[in-house]
Amino acid sequence: MRTGNPGINRPESEGFVSIGYITGTHGIKGDVKVLPLSDMPGRFDSLSRVYVFTKKGIKREYLIHGIKEVKGRIILSFLPPVSVSESEDLVGGYIKVPEDEVPELSEDTYYHFEIIGMEVFSEDGTYLGKIEDIFSTGSNDVYVVKDAEKELLIPAVHYVVKNVDVAENRMVVALIEGLL
Repeated sequence: MRTGNPGINRPESEGFVSIGYITGTHGIKGDVKVLPLSDMPGRFDSLSRVYVFTKKGIKREYLIHGIKEVKGRIILSFLPPVSVSESEDLVGGYIKVPEDEVPELSEDTYYHFEIIGMEVFSEDGTYLGKIEDIFSTGSNDVYVVKDAEKELLIPAVHYVVKNVDVAENRMVVALIEGLL
């Protein structure tokens, strides 16, 4: 059981997926520094346009003029070029792409945006709650499942997660000893 990571723990806008977070400006030409939120190497290389959702809630579309990687960050320049003051307004915003432009994943691999909000049931049909968050432990992801009364931490491993149905927004898990 694996999950791809565009937009983990990041605010989503309906129909869009976060692939980067703008951490600052770069230089005097209006370029921005982006922390990638995707675990797909080269995710930015194939982009021709992106949407920036600012911290003020404004959505802007930009064509990509240049992409380079510097110290684990992506430096983006846009067309038409943006001013330094406009790039400063983008800091704290999210780089997003439409959901239908997200690459397909292999079988039994899901994007976080497909999992967050999913209803979780035990093998006997007991409703356990909805997936509110996902975090990584290094070896596997952990789903944070909440209902009105409790919070469960479900490891995203095959012997626990028995079925994922994205179309039905439903996950079935095995309640192993110590999970509850």
